[in-house]
Amino acid sequence: MNTAAPATNDATSDAARPAPPAPAGRRTSRGSSVLGRISAAACLVLVAACGGEDGADEPVAWKDMSFEERVEFMTDVVMPRMTEVFIEYDAKYQNMTCETCHGSDGAARGYAMPTPQITPLPNTPEGFLEWVADPAHPEREAFGTFMYERVTPEMAALLEIPRFDPMTETGEFSCHYCHTLE
Repeated sequence: MNTAAPATNDATSDAARPAPPAPAGRRTSRGSSVLGRISAAACLVLVAACGGEDGADEPVAWKDMSFEERVEFMTDVVMPRMTEVFIEYDAKYQNMTCETCHGSDGAARGYAMPTPQITPLPNTPEGFLEWVADPAHPEREAFGTFMYERVTPEMAALLEIPRFDPMTETGEFSCHYCHTLE
């Protein structure tokens, strides 16, 4: 495709232009019909080659993304959305960075999760309930509720990973996707 000039009708040679429509009630010759079909086929090929609807990229599932695609998705989709979600809880999160969730060694670890640099969680449901209800740490209950009700479902949806349901014990994405266990 020649991109040196704007794509206008003037850039198309007379030979490649489709024949004008025949006046109403007048039959077209076989030649103009063939030229019309060729022109239509050429347009379809051009649209597909330029990324039109038929040539559009299909979304790639998180599990199928390359490292570069994951970095781009995290930067363009996850980080802006999760910053909004965290700001709903506390404005101090307006300056979230990759380190907020992945830890200061995130880049060195290839941003692998879970990370040991965010709060490790108890490894049993009973231990977790006890940990959340610890009177010495009253903030844990509110933050735990926020993480369970807002962060976990939002991340599961963004990554298109089924959220773990503790009642049915089905799904994959849970707190332990990001947090290590004690």
